[in-house]
Amino acid sequence: MPNALIISIIRLMSLLCTLKNIRLSFGPKIIFDNAHLAVSTSDRIGLLGLNGKGKSTLFKILTGDIVPDHATPPFEFNKARGDGDESKRFSLFYVPQELPLENLADISIKDYFFVFYPELKSIYETNLHRFEEMHGWEMVQNYESYLKTFGHEDLNKKVSELSGGEQKKILLSLGLSSTANLVLWDEPTNHLDIETIKIFEDELNSTTRAFMLITHDRFLLSKLTRRILHIQHGRIENFNGSYTDYLSFLEREESSKLRLLDKLKNNLEREQAWMRQGIKARGTRSKKRVENFLDLKSRVSTIKSEAKKNLDLTLQKSGRQTKVLVSFSDLSFQYPDQAPLFENISGEIHKGNKIGLLGKNGVGKTTLLKLIKSDIFPVSGVMKTADNLQIQYFSQKRDELEIDMTPHQLLGDGSDFVNLPDGSKKHVSSYFESFLFHRDDIHRPLKTFSGGEKSRLQLALNLTKSGDILIFDEPTNDLDLETIGILEEKLSEFQGAVILISHDRAFLSTVTNKVWLIENKKLQNFEGGYEQVAPYLEALDLEREMAEDNIESQNGTNAPLSPVKEVIKLNNKEKKRLETIYDDIESTEGKLKIIEEKIANLDFSKLADPKNQELKILTDAQTVLEERLLALYEELEDLESRNT
Repeated sequence: MPNALIISIIRLMSLLCTLKNIRLSFGPKIIFDNAHLAVSTSDRIGLLGLNGKGKSTLFKILTGDIVPDHATPPFEFNKARGDGDESKRFSLFYVPQELPLENLADISIKDYFFVFYPELKSIYETNLHRFEEMHGWEMVQNYESYLKTFGHEDLNKKVSELSGGEQKKILLSLGLSSTANLVLWDEPTNHLDIETIKIFEDELNSTTRAFMLITHDRFLLSKLTRRILHIQHGRIENFNGSYTDYLSFLEREESSKLRLLDKLKNNLEREQAWMRQGIKARGTRSKKRVENFLDLKSRVSTIKSEAKKNLDLTLQKSGRQTKVLVSFSDLSFQYPDQAPLFENISGEIHKGNKIGLLGKNGVGKTTLLKLIKSDIFPVSGVMKTADNLQIQYFSQKRDELEIDMTPHQLLGDGSDFVNLPDGSKKHVSSYFESFLFHRDDIHRPLKTFSGGEKSRLQLALNLTKSGDILIFDEPTNDLDLETIGILEEKLSEFQGAVILISHDRAFLSTVTNKVWLIENKKLQNFEGGYEQVAPYLEALDLEREMAEDNIESQNGTNAPLSPVKEVIKLNNKEKKRLETIYDDIESTEGKLKIIEEKIANLDFSKLADPKNQELKILTDAQTVLEERLLALYEELEDLESRNT
């Protein structure tokens, strides 16, 4: 039986809901035209589509906030009842992009749980027995446990006092602790640092509940999704497979399209280039705890030093001779009555640098940018800039758009042509279309555009501005994947310098050729893009994780409680598996050791050659083995915990 047919049969047997005959329009703009959707109990769905084409609208249809148009045949929303089995009954929880704060200024982190569950709050205040029957205590415990996992220790702190990233962690905790059978995640990783995203990725990867994910984070899509829904032309197109599989499918489809429509080749080259960008879904972090702590720490230190050595090797061989735009040495800075952010840091920005600025929230990334722009000045040290240096800074805020203007007025500034940074001109309609808009929309008022479309217009406006250094603070927030592809292309072509603060690992991997990492009040300077720095960052995370584990063991404390799970004793088959799993682990470790030795013996000076595929082949094999080993240790841990 074909795999697709098997998948379809299994899905039909465990449907949570079906939506049929979805038709929806806002004035002349058609969002859905006879679209259909089915969601099953085990689905891990990535929802794709251009901004303004219906992703958030589909979520609102699922939550009941929007009802599709009356049409023939009528819209149907069929929800599974479960027939006594609660795990198969349709229930839904929506995690929005931003934490709702209207009229909630004085509420604490702990009590914010009840903002999303007002019915539980009423029951909690009147009927504790009923509250327990509805799993209220379990949900509260899991919510608070996740909060602590994400670094919220003082749960009595006011939500209004938190930063955007700290508020986002509340949303993550609410979504992960939900007992609903379908969770809708709307851009869950915006405003988060990479370390927090990895924790969220691990937690969501272990869930047994269905979820649907709107995100521009391609690493997240590649790691978590098993099914892709793509909204385009008013329909919801379904693809069974991961996001990486979907990209390969699109590439094959594009090749076929090019053969059939050769005369359109020039128009399709940009799209084809974007679709052919591979996603290296690395980032697997070993969690095995059976090795001796000191041995593992020694091994990680070796990996870390090797990764740093390889990066240093690249630095020594770069031989770059380019104009220095900014240089700073022995720079220190602190705000009044606060601890120092930096101490004696040094660095340079050269023409052609594409710098990824990394570091946990609060370490001073934005402050360093302010120092470079001369908005503030260091306590000590020397800052030098080239004569007549032009710096363009683009913040996360999309506040430059006047809603009564049209795109023609915004981009053309009263002219029919857009002046581009390289000195060339382009007709305003053509420039507008190059950002995936329809020519007919160029005279529409901006107030009629969706939030995502406004973000795309803001990007189009930003890229008309000339400068020696372009600084982007979280540029991919609220952008769809197609627009991110355009931004990657534009920044790769830009001849000046670029500095990026971003949590989007795929975006950093594509664009950067240099990384600055702020940690422990120091600035580490890596002459290599994010792909090269990633192994070092992974080792750094492991060291930090082990140090925390060591402190906890010395203090006799435990990590935050994990969500409560029922312990089920081993059956006979599982007992036999416990006897054989050690051999599987030993075999996999042996294979992994061979691969690691081969990687260690590579000549890294030759890896810049595009024809050299050896490293890719080895790292792909390493990824497979690491994930296999991780799965085996998780299986072993589960079996041993139930072997009583």
